[in-house]
Amino acid sequence: MEKIANKVRETARLALANGEVNKILGWKKGDFWYDSYPAFITEEEGTASLIWDSFCVANLSKYLIEQLKEDIKVGVFLKGCDARAFNQLLKDNRVDRDKVVIYGLPCPGMIDPEKVKKAGLAKGLLDVQKSEDEVVFITKEGEQKFSAREFAYDKCLTCQYPNPVVYDELLAEEVERNNTTEYFYQDVEEIEKMSPDERFAYWVEQFSKCIRCNACRNVCPACSCEKCIFDNSKANVAGKAKVDSEEQFFHIVRAYHVAGRCVDCGECSRVCPVGIPLAKLNRKIIKDITEFYGEHNAGVNPSLDAPLETFKLEDIDPFETRAKGGK
Repeated sequence: MEKIANKVRETARLALANGEVNKILGWKKGDFWYDSYPAFITEEEGTASLIWDSFCVANLSKYLIEQLKEDIKVGVFLKGCDARAFNQLLKDNRVDRDKVVIYGLPCPGMIDPEKVKKAGLAKGLLDVQKSEDEVVFITKEGEQKFSAREFAYDKCLTCQYPNPVVYDELLAEEVERNNTTEYFYQDVEEIEKMSPDERFAYWVEQFSKCIRCNACRNVCPACSCEKCIFDNSKANVAGKAKVDSEEQFFHIVRAYHVAGRCVDCGECSRVCPVGIPLAKLNRKIIKDITEFYGEHNAGVNPSLDAPLETFKLEDIDPFETRAKGGK
């Protein structure tokens, strides 16, 4: 990935030098092997710190909303799921396409630090290098090699769009990932097999962990309202008390708010500090929409309307009930 990282740095440097953009959104390396975080660069010399590695998982598209409030042009590096997120923001009129230059990065899949820690490989780890289907963990004692799939984010194992669906310049050859749709809904189907009481108990337990930090909302590209209803004191939709009913209300409302617009980037689950599997809830809704209205992949084609944004007479009504032989 270092070869592409060099191209990222040079592309960013030239874009700023030539005045193509006023600011660059990319990633920098932090103090730890897993710490690759969003970077905002306006000077040529700052581009030398840009990186592209197996931990550049942060979706940069959402940051564009705030950055484009300035009268500037922004260059941004986007992976496959990031590009879908950008298209959704474009569809929702939250970004101006003319003010953005997109540098596409085909994504070979990101490494999940939590899986590395659970495998007991984090102690004394100096560096992690990924090459095609292999990942190498480097310590003072030497190197250990494993299959990259063993440590990939779950969302990367089922990703159907590793290559950006929109870009102005593609910085590397497109990648092929042998991901099938066979296991796409596996986690959802495991919950569907539960009884209604078991499912209710499962989600009550999950939502009870919530500390209302709003990280899931803040990172979500489909959650981009100028003012969230949960921040509107006049709406009276939720208080700040730590009670289960309010946590459930918040997450269910948010899930339905992004229904048909979720790009399945998994950022909500990744940033949740208490480990609520929010992406699983969103994927359940994606599954239902697909079964009721046909396959719809949000963010792939911004010219297409989401099923829940339109109405056709032949649409199925999943809320239809029958009583006394009638509808």
